Amino acid sequence: MKKHLLLIGNPDSTPSGFLLEFITCFQDDTRFDVRVLARHQTHGTFDVASEQAAIDAAQSVVMHFPIYWYSMPAMLKGWVDSVFTFGWAFDQKGGCMQEKPFLSSVTTGSSLESYSAEGSNLRSLSSYLHHVERTADYAGFNYLGVVATDQTRSEQASESALNLKEAICDMLGISAAA
Repeated sequence: MKKHLLLIGNPDSTPSGFLLEFITCFQDDTRFDVRVLARHQTHGTFDVASEQAAIDAAQSVVMHFPIYWYSMPAMLKGWVDSVFTFGWAFDQKGGCMQEKPFLSSVTTGSSLESYSAEGSNLRSLSSYLHHVERTADYAGFNYLGVVATDQTRSEQASESALNLKEAICDMLGISAAA
């Protein structure tokens, strides 16, 4: 049975707080394969064949990362640059991912409400992540959109992690219960 691939793109290889709770939500769910990318790099490089094989084997791909300066962390951008190669992710005819579902999952350091024309960030979160959407589209993925949680809410990390898992599962069209 193919699994949903959850890529954790936080550069910290020893997660704590919310991220640890978030990973824990998925680790016991046999429908998901959780990869903490920081643990899969050696001296800043990745085993490209292994990363591509994980994506090839997946039913869908969920890329989770914290928003860093309105984008993804540099470690994750390096992973994309290394893994999404010509001939594997795309070729002369376009994307090679054959409409495999792809979802962005992010955490923000400011309220989600601030990501609007009226908010302090002046634009929507999806507009800041347009490059992720375009990259996924170019590679031939079926981009499902973005789900998010912010780290300014008063809810506990475990509750926030469960809420984000529910949003991810909802976007994937599956039950949040394992």
